[in-house]
Amino acid sequence: MRRICIIAAICLACAPQPTLAQEGAIASGAAVYEENCSTCHGEQLRPTGAAPDLKNLGADDRQKFETMVLNGRGQMPSWKGAISDDERAAIWAYIRSRAQ
Repeated sequence: MRRICIIAAICLACAPQPTLAQEGAIASGAAVYEENCSTCHGEQLRPTGAAPDLKNLGADDRQKFETMVLNGRGQMPSWKGAISDDERAAIWAYIRSRAQ
């Protein structure tokens, strides 16, 4: 048991820590997400089953995310003009901070 705790502590210590700018983007993204996305995608990224779980987007899915937000898909409307480039980047930072 002790060996597992030591390994877990080492993993946490080695994990990249967000910078202050990243923390700000994550906080901003959380606010924009809660205002615009949570109704369908779930509060605090807890899926409702009505829409895809955004935590499953991988780090290399940024363009897919951008395309879906800007153009819409299925029941999701286009958010072009409603969410700025900076807001989309902040939402992406928020999603990635909680990715699986």
